[in-house]
Amino acid sequence: MSQQKPHVLLLINDEHRPDVLPVEGDQQVRTPTLDRFINEGIYFRNAYTPSPICVPARQSFISGLYPRNCGSLNFGDPMPTEVRTIPGHLGNYGYYSCAAGKMHFVGKDVMHGWRERVGRDIVGDNGYPYPAVDDENTAQFQREPGTGSKQNKVIQEIRDAQPGMGYWMLHDQYAVDGALLFLEEYFVDASYDRYKPNPLCMAVSLWCPHYPYQCPLDLFTYYMQRVEPIIEEPNDKFECNDFFKVRFGEDVTHRQAHRATAAYYGMIDWMDQQFGRVIEKLEHLNVLDDFIIVFLSDHGEMLGTKGLWEKQSFFDASVRVPFSIWYPKRFGREPQVIDQNVSLVDLFPTLCDLVDIPAPDEIDGRSLAPLIEGPTDDWRNTVYSELWRVHNGPSVMVKQDNLKYFRFDNGAGWPEQLFDLSSDPNECDNLVDDPAYAEALAGLRGKVDALPPPRRKDMDNRFIDPYRPMGGD
Repeated sequence: MSQQKPHVLLLINDEHRPDVLPVEGDQQVRTPTLDRFINEGIYFRNAYTPSPICVPARQSFISGLYPRNCGSLNFGDPMPTEVRTIPGHLGNYGYYSCAAGKMHFVGKDVMHGWRERVGRDIVGDNGYPYPAVDDENTAQFQREPGTGSKQNKVIQEIRDAQPGMGYWMLHDQYAVDGALLFLEEYFVDASYDRYKPNPLCMAVSLWCPHYPYQCPLDLFTYYMQRVEPIIEEPNDKFECNDFFKVRFGEDVTHRQAHRATAAYYGMIDWMDQQFGRVIEKLEHLNVLDDFIIVFLSDHGEMLGTKGLWEKQSFFDASVRVPFSIWYPKRFGREPQVIDQNVSLVDLFPTLCDLVDIPAPDEIDGRSLAPLIEGPTDDWRNTVYSELWRVHNGPSVMVKQDNLKYFRFDNGAGWPEQLFDLSSDPNECDNLVDDPAYAEALAGLRGKVDALPPPRRKDMDNRFIDPYRPMGGD
């Protein structure tokens, strides 16, 4: 079967701490599926999420725009339909698109350019015009005592870690089962012989390893004997919302943290197996080598680092993400590690470059193809990340070369943070008061100050303000 343009497969997971991968030196986690494509592809060692929280991160990388420009600042903010997306843009150039699993769209638009969607994540009224009614015929709801949201959620999730199929794992299994059925039909359609000749853009997007910290019993027991919890104290000269702080010996026991850590590892192992099912199907259909395969996560997980759990932090455990591209027909199969700073907003223009279609003009990302084919001495080695109306927002991070700066503009008086990752990769020594870094600090503050304000939207979720570039770095 002739194929002029490559197919695209996005393997996406949720809350994958970047150093829990063999390529990062982790000797315990088992990820043979991901290892295969990382070891034959390009791995971006310093890839950063545009926002360390699910919804804005996902709207950003699918649009190539930072949250302030894509219109999704916070967990519940819908992205305007007018924003171009990877599946919508590729669809305009002949690609057929399908997303299986988590997209985390909120609002009335549950597609944002995808032609088809599979999974439990497709939720919304899609513009149903009739408002809710509250009269004598309305159903009355009474929650059973003791049910509902967990109190002290972060702490309680650690305490509740256990073996078993977690809530989101069932969603993931549903999505992968659907993805396999879709691929069989797309490339063969044996019953009707109506396969689609278009190149395919597909996402298989899983919730794992997002908490609750649960995994199958065999994986739980395997990792309980091989991993230990991270037990650290918060940095000096640092503060954040109490929501993320977990005190060992007070909030949780060592054993509870151990169980949560083992379950987290098991979830990554299980997630890799699900991606393996997809790859096995592509091999069965004899189309794997016609694909570009991208792996990424929307953000990381603190997992006890700095005494913090969950995400919404600008420390590397939360804001740095695993990110790789496999395209042997163009780049060969020799492993390559890129050390420059890159952002997930760079994915959109990179895919456009790789499939030879023009990228949109109004976009924050940059194609990574020159970096891969490098050397590129003039790479603008600056990335941003941002949080808005959430626990640690509003706040902004900028990383330039090896220096990372972030600050909180929430009026709480939390100190600014400056780290030199070349000498302090664990981000322990806040240099904000070090005179040797005064000039660099002033420059990084200036970059944050120069960022454009978030684009305003009207009541119909349409932009009032035009696109504004993210500075002249």
